[in-house]
Amino acid sequence: MADDDSRTPRMYQYRQDRSRFACIAYSLTVIFFCISIVQWILMITLDGLRNFILDFSYISIIALLVGMLLVTSFVFFENLRFAKPINWVITIIIVFMTTWGISRAIVEPTLALFGITLLFVSILGIVFIIIGVHIRHDLTLDVVILFVAAVIFFITSVFFVMLQLLAGLKIAFFIYSTIIIITVLMFVMYHAQTINGYRYAEMRLNDYLLAALILYHDLTILLIMSFLLIAKIYELAGGHGLSLYGDSCCGNYTGASNRSLSDDVSPYDSGSDNVAPIYL
Repeated sequence: MADDDSRTPRMYQYRQDRSRFACIAYSLTVIFFCISIVQWILMITLDGLRNFILDFSYISIIALLVGMLLVTSFVFFENLRFAKPINWVITIIIVFMTTWGISRAIVEPTLALFGITLLFVSILGIVFIIIGVHIRHDLTLDVVILFVAAVIFFITSVFFVMLQLLAGLKIAFFIYSTIIIITVLMFVMYHAQTINGYRYAEMRLNDYLLAALILYHDLTILLIMSFLLIAKIYELAGGHGLSLYGDSCCGNYTGASNRSLSDDVSPYDSGSDNVAPIYL
């Protein structure tokens, strides 16, 4: 009986600490994602910024590589995660690098497509976090099964990507995107269980920056994979307006952006069909 009395305060304190940790992790995830959303909206709406990103795509590639390198270092070197204020500086840099790293894909859709996709991803993320937290089955016990399934899904998705690129099979893209989204949602539930605790595996109570970054990247992957998928579905339904600026799913197959199509007016067009073209 004495043991039970002594364990009760510790359990109560643990529950308080775990709830506080989960609250901080989810709050930071929302903050990081909102920081990226504000930047992505500016990239879509400001023509000068969008054109800069389109013209200098290598900057996005460099930013993404730097961001992924920092994430890898953050995961494998614990001293970086717990050394203040360096851990906060690295975290903010990772968020900005990831934001700019996928900017080349973000600026292609219209603002309407971005808003619909953002709503779709937010609902998916919240629903599957809630499912992961409340289901009785402990996914952290099945981490090996999850990774094996992820590898199988990855191989299958690569196969359908090749079908899309080489054979032009339209249904292949829908299957590929769906597979990736399902894979990410499985890990969203897994990560939610490690954050909320009371499972076989759980995150440490002072590792809130890593927890927030993991969920942030989960949502970012969902956002990327949902853009073109939603646009294609909207196009198949006969809708207009959810188009892409570049070589898109919704009518522009030339490989040029709307900007270049609208601004590319020949100075030699005099309005007469009898004028011979001039080749330089």
